[in-house]
Amino acid sequence: MASVHTFMQDYSRHLAQLDELREVLEERLVAARAELGRAATAGPAARRVAAVEAALDRMDRGAYGTCRRCGALIPFARLLRDPQQQWCSGCERTGKAA
Repeated sequence: MASVHTFMQDYSRHLAQLDELREVLEERLVAARAELGRAATAGPAARRVAAVEAALDRMDRGAYGTCRRCGALIPFARLLRDPQQQWCSGCERTGKAA
């Protein structure tokens, strides 16, 4: 059985990871908004802004990092590569993410 100390260490590590991911998302949001301001057509840039804003909203609601379809946890490394990710690799791979 894990000790309270172990749980607290895990909790602190998860909080640090969320802080890191929030920073990445906020940086991407600034970049996407700047791109949107320069874009001749708003399509792709507007979608990027919306995706990052949605990820930050999920983070604020406590739903960030879980698959929107099956509820599985999305690994930290995957979120670092694509912090707006909404689906686990299984749902994305099988096409069930749509």
